[in-house]
Amino acid sequence: MKILNAEQMRNVDRRAIERFGVPSIVLMENAALAVVDAIFEHYPTIERAAIFCGTGANGGDGLAVARHLENRGVVPIVLIAGDRAKFSGDARINLEICERLNIPIYDATNDIERAADADVIVDAIFGTGLNRAPSGAFAEVIRAIDDMRIPVIAVDLPSGLNASSGEPFDPCVHAEVTVTFAAPKLCHVFDPAAMYCGEIIVADIAIPNVAIDEESVTLALTTPRDVQPHIAARVAATHKGTYGHAGIVGGSPGRSGAAVLAARGAIRTGAGLVTVVTEVGAEVHAHSIESMTTTDESALASKDAILVGPGLRDDETSYAHVRELVAKIEQPLVIDASGLNAFASRASEINPQSRPRVITPHPGELARLLGDRDAKAINANRIDAAREAARAANCVVVLKGHQTLIADRDGHVNVNPTGNPGMASGGMGDVLGGIIVALLARGIDPFDAACAGVYLHGFAGDLLKEEMGDTGLAANDLAEKLPVAITRLRANHLS
Repeated sequence: MKILNAEQMRNVDRRAIERFGVPSIVLMENAALAVVDAIFEHYPTIERAAIFCGTGANGGDGLAVARHLENRGVVPIVLIAGDRAKFSGDARINLEICERLNIPIYDATNDIERAADADVIVDAIFGTGLNRAPSGAFAEVIRAIDDMRIPVIAVDLPSGLNASSGEPFDPCVHAEVTVTFAAPKLCHVFDPAAMYCGEIIVADIAIPNVAIDEESVTLALTTPRDVQPHIAARVAATHKGTYGHAGIVGGSPGRSGAAVLAARGAIRTGAGLVTVVTEVGAEVHAHSIESMTTTDESALASKDAILVGPGLRDDETSYAHVRELVAKIEQPLVIDASGLNAFASRASEINPQSRPRVITPHPGELARLLGDRDAKAINANRIDAAREAARAANCVVVLKGHQTLIADRDGHVNVNPTGNPGMASGGMGDVLGGIIVALLARGIDPFDAACAGVYLHGFAGDLLKEEMGDTGLAANDLAEKLPVAITRLRANHLS
């Protein structure tokens, strides 16, 4: 699902209307119907609604919402923020219809108290065109809406958000539900702006898919539909060899747990076979009896995909050995943790041969990899940092953290929506490495494997949170939740 900025959404609208001939008023009508459906889904006992409308297209959507609410037995009032004389085009058509229907229309500044007895407020003041903080009477109305403590459903985005940014303006409406159209915008995805949106519904309003596809969009949101092809149900005529043999290079004295968790992640994701190349084989075998262990790195030659890094020693001797090993590996490869530290300030050495490779750094590891900044600088612009690293290392980059990013060397970035703060505990990244290497071992493309693996990892964490809360979640518990997560993601209702 592509994530658009304001300019891209304008282009998509224009293309739908001018090139494909979809009348703009049809799009407005469909948008209003989507909002009304969401209102009744979330507030089925609604009797009265106050619809706050600006004088642009977003306000026109709101006026159409008022008409349809009245048709469904709700008593609507419209409160206009701005000069009624400024309505034009489709918005003016809907204003005139509301006037002929005798729907009560008031001035939002002078008559705002009329909204006080509404069951729901519809926010249709500003849409994707807002590019500066609301001021004057508009700011007063927005603050008054929040002060009323009435549930708000926002049309396209809460008034006060910038569609092209994760940073909200001040003031900004706090919505319980936001219905946006055709595709999510940046403000719907990235915090803190997304925190103002509440539940987000992306509604189909009959904009042709090709109108979006032809826009040069390199940012997308991973969805269950993206993941499902890579976790399809197994068929009868298969065996363990069908599902790949994953190799893991990891573990050292005091760090055997990292190798164990990576092995558990690979096994629970469905790898047919897992072999851990490690100097602490007894400890690894004791806690992951289904996987095999060896000290012989030549065993890696027969593996379908390899993970290097979890629990390795952090010293220069180990780093030199990792670099030598990585240079030899031709199979799909994941590099994580101490394996990444071996390439601090040496990103170009990770994949000069353009082999299928994924790296999974947290911000600190990525800062060390790029060599000229710290974790704070990475977090200040995560999307650009992920893209830069993917180009520098010539591979897929998984930049871990809240809303993990997956970037390829062509500049495409997927944003992961799953996961929760309870996953901020040791070992979670090791499980993720195991998940991704298991998917690679089945022959899945590295970018797809990374996107699916990150989504699955976060979804398993979300299931674990439902069961146990958000404190004290352990990485091994998450690994054991993976089969349930896979089964749930296969379900038709998530497609």
